[in-house]
Amino acid sequence: MASAEADEIRVSVRCGAKEQRGEALAALREMRQRSSGMLAERDKECAERWAQVEREEAARAEELDAHHAEAVARAERALSEAEQALADAEESARARQEEAQERAAELVAQAREHADRVEEETERLLRAHAEQGEDVRAHIDRVHASLAAWAGPAGPAGE
Repeated sequence: MASAEADEIRVSVRCGAKEQRGEALAALREMRQRSSGMLAERDKECAERWAQVEREEAARAEELDAHHAEAVARAERALSEAEQALADAEESARARQEEAQERAAELVAQAREHADRVEEETERLLRAHAEQGEDVRAHIDRVHASLAAWAGPAGPAGE
């Protein structure tokens, strides 16, 4: 009887343990399902956040690219304007240099013409003065001869 009672207790304990094990397994399955659901929900939230971050980052990248493109365009315009200004300045300097050289050549030519005229005028005046000097000497010689003829022979022989 004790053995039957022990068998009955053993069976009863086994059944209770089996029942508790079943309940524990059911609770474990439920927890797994809830955990899986929570993990899936968390993964979904993370994926949504990640997608949002990627969209925001893409928008910032686009904005930066637009600012960069605008800055590059401004810099290229400024460079183009500076190159044009340099080309204009070089052309202006070249034109002024040419004008200065032409003006210098004109002034040198005018100075040479003036020097030639002065030289010609000086030679003409020198010739005219030389001719006048000869005329004056010839006149003086004639006056001297006339005076000598009018006064007669001079000196002791004439007295």
